[in-house]
Amino acid sequence: MKPLTPKTRGAIVYGHNCGHSSRTIAKQLGCGKTTVNDILKRLHETHSLTPKKQTECPPLLDSPAQQKLKSFIKENNENRRLCSKKIATTWTAQIKQPISRNTIRQNLKKVGLTACIPRRKPAMTEAHCQARLEWAYEHENWTERKWKRVLFSDESTFTQFQQGRQGMVWREPGEELNPDCISVTVKHSPSKMFWGCFSWSGLGPIVPLNGSVTGQTHAKIINDFVVPTLHTHFPQGNGIFQEDNAAPHRLKVATAARENAGIVTLDWPAQSPDINPIENIWAEMKMMIRRHSPPPSSISVLMEYVTDAWNDIPPEYYRKLIKSMPRRVDAVISANGNRINY
Repeated sequence: MKPLTPKTRGAIVYGHNCGHSSRTIAKQLGCGKTTVNDILKRLHETHSLTPKKQTECPPLLDSPAQQKLKSFIKENNENRRLCSKKIATTWTAQIKQPISRNTIRQNLKKVGLTACIPRRKPAMTEAHCQARLEWAYEHENWTERKWKRVLFSDESTFTQFQQGRQGMVWREPGEELNPDCISVTVKHSPSKMFWGCFSWSGLGPIVPLNGSVTGQTHAKIINDFVVPTLHTHFPQGNGIFQEDNAAPHRLKVATAARENAGIVTLDWPAQSPDINPIENIWAEMKMMIRRHSPPPSSISVLMEYVTDAWNDIPPEYYRKLIKSMPRRVDAVISANGNRINY
């Protein structure tokens, strides 16, 4: 509650001297009856309307203690994932200083640490980082105009029900991609998988897949969808096809389909969804489906929602993604081949 102004305190005394009740004064001035009585009581005892100075309780954790708590949280992966209750229990046991979980949260916030859902990122080795860095250097001089010649593609799984998320992780601003702050993901069996592609010229088809991807199914996608889309988007025959290094893409039957069609492909580093702009489209579509009311009641309804979401992606959105490619390449170089924030 805001403190009363000297004018309001004087009005309380004036109302009292005029014979008004505390209830009436409080109603007229828009304050509580207890507040009015406290002002009159203080006037009677001290002959002053000046409010009593509030004595502040010293903080339970001073600045050195806050930094010690921060260092404890950032010490390793496990500590970053402790809940505030467990942190309070551990702190009390080690420092012999009882502390509540709320105090822990408040002090961690003061030193820049907040509980966040860890980013889900694929596992990455030093070899992956090196391959990504070499790829980035090879494409460092690619202009926006050349990236407009690329047909980006990928598969993505859409689930009927939103998947549960892992626990929170304590991190500072800018630590989203810190190895201790991410949630490593692995591929899993799909609920319904879709293949899609797009370029500067437009969105290609969105294709539902039955079961998991095999060399045969991918060869059919190349013949039935990739080839026609390349012809439509790049009638001069200068299109470049991009896809990741998933095992079915590298099988002989899929490789033969690309070679027989004379498709020019773009080399792509493993474990690099953060470089592929179609991942942003998948994320946008999944957000659109999560916001959809009612949620999908069956896989067939989910397929309708996915198709609608794909068709609702505006040209200015996916063209902005194409324009971001030179910046993504530069970001990979700046990160020395590590994950980038795209």
